[in-house]
Amino acid sequence: MDFSFQDMVIRLAVSALLAGLIGLEREAHEHPAGLRTHMLVSIGSTLFTLCSFSVSQSIGGHVFDPARITAQIVTGVGFLGAGTIIHRGSVVRGLTTAASIWAVAAIGMAVGIGGQMMLLAIFGSILVFATLSGASRLEHFLLAKREERALTISIHNVPGALQKIIDIISMHDAQPQIFSSEETTVGITSLRIRLRTGRNFDDLGLNNDLTESKDVVGYVWE
Repeated sequence: MDFSFQDMVIRLAVSALLAGLIGLEREAHEHPAGLRTHMLVSIGSTLFTLCSFSVSQSIGGHVFDPARITAQIVTGVGFLGAGTIIHRGSVVRGLTTAASIWAVAAIGMAVGIGGQMMLLAIFGSILVFATLSGASRLEHFLLAKREERALTISIHNVPGALQKIIDIISMHDAQPQIFSSEETTVGITSLRIRLRTGRNFDDLGLNNDLTESKDVVGYVWE
């Protein structure tokens, strides 16, 4: 392939722009590798790819072997990404940033190859940016921490009182499960309830409603 100087400059600029978009996201969240690192990795990958094309053409018609340069770039970026990983006891930080550097290197290579691969690089950059910026919110929404809490509550032993308490608890995004029921004094029943709370559990609102309920004598969280 014979690339003009203008074409190669454009590819380098596109590579820097795409990597800059991803680097800005990392920079905004104060990660070890930010804007400059991502841009340099992508520009370097694009330059190596362009150089490999030029070398293959200058040596007597040898066929370009993309596997050679790919292997070298992936190996080099692997060492660079390892430098962003911090291991302290059982806590490991920087894996996502290392992965983003790895992805940026692939984007730079795709831009260097050009053609449909450049379009793929643009689409890949959008996916990487969306993953870094939006996946944490999606993860929090889908995998929100659910807790189990125990509640001992005393209620008046009157018809419908138990169902009212269950309705109050359920209204605050908690699933009640009664473990024991015991009549402690005349007309008073003590219930031990385990609550499985959801992501929208409102303990303050539940406390207020239990306090205001005429059916509730008293309650205590365990």
